[in-house]
Formats: sequence, structure tokens, C-alpha cells
Amino acid sequence: MTPQTTVLLATGATVAALVLGVYLWQPYSRARRVAVSTHDADDHHEAHVAAVVKAVAAVTPPDGGPQTQEAQEWAALYARMAAEFKANDLNAKAIEPLVSWFHGVDVEGETPWPKKYPELDEPLQFGAVRLLVIPLDDSPVILRIAAAVTADVMRLLPEGVKVFANARGNYHCTVFHTSQPTDPRPDPATPNGGVDLAAPPAARRLPTASEWARELAMVQKLVADTPVPTLRLERVVQASTGVLLLTWTEVGTNSIVTDLRARLRKAFPGASTKQASIIHSSLLRIVTPHPLGAAAVEAVSAACERWTERLRGTLYKPKTLWFIREAEFSTITGEREVLTLADPTAPLRHW
Repeated sequence: MTPQTTVLLATGATVAALVLGVYLWQPYSRARRVAVSTHDADDHHEAHVAAVVKAVAAVTPPDGGPQTQEAQEWAALYARMAAEFKANDLNAKAIEPLVSWFHGVDVEGETPWPKKYPELDEPLQFGAVRLLVIPLDDSPVILRIAAAVTADVMRLLPEGVKVFANARGNYHCTVFHTSQPTDPRPDPATPNGGVDLAAPPAARRLPTASEWARELAMVQKLVADTPVPTLRLERVVQASTGVLLLTWTEVGTNSIVTDLRARLRKAFPGASTKQASIIHSSLLRIVTPHPLGAAAVEAVSAACERWTERLRGTLYKPKTLWFIREAEFSTITGEREVLTLADPTAPLRHW
């Protein structure tokens, strides 16, 4: 190993001096090369990891493990996802279709960043993509965990691998899409979504003002009638699809998130057919559809296992959900309606 290590950081809202453990998330759209002393970087990294683990331990009760059948099934699925990456490396066929959704992937030295929907090869207008999410924003400890895991894995990736890392303020778990970018639905409260489903996505209309107002009111009521879930961090997973994930189960006998998804599907029979079925938070996405190689796969898998051992059982209770009109692919950047859980009297807040 040379005395200096050069790391290519690729993120729409990335980490300055990432391997030093100093997390200053700032938006920019060019690759940044950071040279640091390997010895100093390792020392700072280990100190930061220790601080994160200590912070987690201070707020985490003893872990009871996944208790319900659903939680156990999800835990087993997450383990299989981790094992698939460890055995097979990245799945290029899963990554290749998403390359066109990012700028800068094919330009040497360029930082990949997601395209705004009007910039797609088949452009969508603002308001076409709408989704309900659980933000991780309510917990500084969870945000610190997510940033630390992201930094640790990024430093293990081979030179030249291009990565988009989500901004710290945009970490979330998707609950439900009323309208997906690959399957936009202007009026999901109607069985056909208010559109000719044979039409390509770019040719589909936007919701009218009254359709959007009705959709928002229905989502707000469903969220207000939903108890606050307790999420339990189960596993850190690098998936073969290129996405680094925090994966979650629910604590208790009730499947609150699954029940909310079922009620949303009933309320919106014309919503997009593709929906999230687990609870996960995307931290980074590898956007170069090439194998990492055995050494990198082993290093990344080992890091994910170490983080899983340190963090499993960490709990998170969100106070609000966000209903997003998303402006760019996968980031939840856009207009946010902040909806309070378990409180029908709480006012709607718009960001």
C-alpha cells in the first residue's frame, strides 16, 4: 500500500474528508479526490466507529430478535440477500438499466448524480412521481449510523467504481408509491389510475389540482390513523443490485407498516403495481455495472457483518411520515408534505 491513498467520492450530497470521519454533506456535481495518510485515516476511522457504537449502545435496550413470523421471514430474506452478494459479486444485469437514470456514469473522472425527471431520456414532468416514506430524520443516532456505514463501505470499493450516496437528510424507508417513475398514475384512487395504461410513461398526464388534493387528503387520513411503529435494525446488507442497505423488521405483534401498505393499496387500487414489500433504507448505489472482484466483495461483506453485529437491535420510532412529490430519481428531493402519525388533529406541514 502506498503512503497516500486516493479515494474517488461520488455523491450528489457527499462527505467531505470522508475517510477522516468528518461528515460534511454538501451538494455538488463533480468528483472530488481526497488524499490522506493511510495510517491517520485508519486511526480516525476506528475512533469514529467506536464513537458510533457507543452512541448506539447508550440508547438500545437488549435485543429480542425478530419475533413475528413476518419479521423472521424478512430477517431470513435479508440474510439471503447478503449471501447472494458475497457468493456472486454484483449483478450487472440489475445495474445496467439504471445507468441511464444518472448523469456522469460514462464520463471518466465525473461524479454520478441522479437525473431530474424532466432530464430522463423519456422525460416526466414534476408531480408524476409521488411516494410515502418513513424518514430517518427524527433520530440523530440513526443518521450517524447511516453516515458511518456509508463511509466505511465506500473506502473499501476498488478505484474507478462510481457510487451515488444519498444525502444524509434524505435517508428513508419507502412505504408506498401512489405513482412510480416507470408507471406513473395521475389518479390512483380510480382502478385504472386515471390513465391509458398502454401509453408509455412519458405520454401520461399529470394529476389535476383536485385529484392531487384528494390523494393528499386520503394519504393524510390513513397516516393519522396509523400507530407509531417501532423499527428494529436487523442487518446491514450490500445487495448484488449495487445498493447498500439498512434493513429493518418491526417490534411487537402488529405489522404496522404492512397494514398501512394494505390500507393504501385498498384506498388506491389504481396505484403503481410495483411496490416495496420489505422495510429498507438505501445508503448508496453502485452505478458501474462491473464486478468488484473477490477481494473487494470479501472486504465489503465483512464490513457489513461487523456493522450488523454492532447495530442489530437498534430501534427507531418515527414521529412523522413524508408524502413526496419527487423531483429527481431515488432521492426524495422535491416537495414534502409532513404527516403526523397517530394524531388526526395534527395539521399538515409543507416543506
